[in-house]
Amino acid sequence: MKDRAAFVMPVKLRGEEVELRLFREAVDSIKNQTDKNWILIMVDDFSDDENVSRALDGIKNELGERAHLIRLAENVGAGQARNVGIRYAEEIGAPFIVFNDSDDVSHPRRLELVRKTFAEDAAANVIYMSFDVIDEHNRPTPMEEICPSVREIILGHRKDVVEGENAWAQIAAKKGYTNLTSCTAVRTRLAVAEPFPKRSVSEDSHTWFHYGAHPGKFVFLREIKNHYRIRSGTQSRSRSNNDDFYEQKSAVDRAGFEAAAAIARGLGRITAEEETEIRARFYVRLALSMLYGDGDACAEKLMRSAAESLPEITREAVEALDCDEAYREKLRNMIA
Repeated sequence: MKDRAAFVMPVKLRGEEVELRLFREAVDSIKNQTDKNWILIMVDDFSDDENVSRALDGIKNELGERAHLIRLAENVGAGQARNVGIRYAEEIGAPFIVFNDSDDVSHPRRLELVRKTFAEDAAANVIYMSFDVIDEHNRPTPMEEICPSVREIILGHRKDVVEGENAWAQIAAKKGYTNLTSCTAVRTRLAVAEPFPKRSVSEDSHTWFHYGAHPGKFVFLREIKNHYRIRSGTQSRSRSNNDDFYEQKSAVDRAGFEAAAAIARGLGRITAEEETEIRARFYVRLALSMLYGDGDACAEKLMRSAAESLPEITREAVEALDCDEAYREKLRNMIA
């Protein structure tokens, strides 16, 4: 097939019946695309279970030349597994990558509209869309039951979405995390140039900063939504079993931001003054993300750093946040 799009799917399963069923549904959502010019690259991230192995072999046999299965000899994490799939997609000449995790469901017209957009807009580098949250029984999750960090992404898609050039600065200063991995497509050349980092915390957020700093546009598809799977009882689970989770997330996100700023500086697309202001606003946005979990101490460090460089901009950024007043008051108190 000519101009085959590559769906890249990292697979890390324990072999539970529900996991295998959701994996099957994810694959079926690709199989049911209206645009049939695709391949599926499954990267088995050392699942190490016979049931998973049989399921993967079954999909490969069923889909024939459309399916490519790469088995890793050790567990490397979703980001690194995606990198393996991206490199393979480049080797076989796929012009763009469509990310789809092993339990999320793509809209049937996803590839059709992504291909159309890439074909019609040579400047488009990244195409993403919104999503509805569903549970393991395909039931929609009411908005009030969705955890704040995910709810923020969904609400952020209803107005002033990130689009166009310099998407990294929009994400940093205004939106925070905005394009869910299973709702993102990217030109292969950019995905190869900017691989996911080795860290397994917030590796996608880090990567979107890199993508958004390069010349080219982010495009938001309004016609359709995908389904993002959050199994019952998992979205409110505390990160307390990983004491430094928020420190790791903050470090990875900040590294992504700094790399994007360096790219923008190198291209002459940002002044030193603009960069300092964007950084202060980014710290405020990231501090809010910390508060959505239990990362208050990390949030306080970020707010202090922002206020030390640009106190007035920091206070203005807090007031501009689209969040519950309780969170805003916490941030105010951190710089009082």
